[in-house]
Amino acid sequence: MRIFAASPGALQRGFGFFGGNRRVISLVGGGGKSTLMYFLASTSAKQGKRVLVTTTTNIFAPNPDSYAENEDQAKQLWAKGKIAVIGTPIPGKDKLKAPDETLFQRLVATADITFIEADGSRHFPVKVPREGEPVLIPECDSVLAVMGLSAIGKPVKEVAFRLPEVTRLLGVAEDHILTEEDAAKILSSSFGGRKGVGDRDFCVVLNQCDDGPRRRAAGLIAQYLQRYDVPNVVFTAFDPHERELFNQMAGTK
Repeated sequence: MRIFAASPGALQRGFGFFGGNRRVISLVGGGGKSTLMYFLASTSAKQGKRVLVTTTTNIFAPNPDSYAENEDQAKQLWAKGKIAVIGTPIPGKDKLKAPDETLFQRLVATADITFIEADGSRHFPVKVPREGEPVLIPECDSVLAVMGLSAIGKPVKEVAFRLPEVTRLLGVAEDHILTEEDAAKILSSSFGGRKGVGDRDFCVVLNQCDDGPRRRAAGLIAQYLQRYDVPNVVFTAFDPHERELFNQMAGTK
């Protein structure tokens, strides 16, 4: 994966958990959130960290090789240098919901780093949460708000999950063409990407930065975000092989 920092120090402030401190990181938004989460988890595990992955809503059931039903299985996975994914299976669906609270508390206290998918987007690149979303637990100290750059230049109705919330926040119609400024407004809003963040560390991740036009769009979004007091912005891009690999890990492919 290619990672670009949009401002000095953004990588350290946004992805500083690679440096060694114990962190609990929630991912919100859309446009590659699960893929990014499993990339970050895998990268951290390769550095020798005990990595826990879970959800406060729903995620696809992961590759069975990384799923832990209990504390012993999680520790066995860590001993092998693998990530441990926990969650409660949803009957009749290939998905997990939030794990047992006791199991979560034990493992988050043991893990070096925990990644939590804190809301869903149904594969849309843009998301504005509705009431009750996202679910940020007290233990969370960092939030990554993700958006897919494939949304720029397209009608809102084609790219947005929770469409009524998106049009309400922007004050536009469903046919409105999403601009870079719109993206910055969504990501910086206390009703959008920053909802419930409070004093937690906050970083915007602009994913799908796959070519020159999208990188220019990302740069413009970052400029708007600076005006909205969001200094930590990172651009990411996965090649097709990486996307397939991490989607397989996430159970989405």
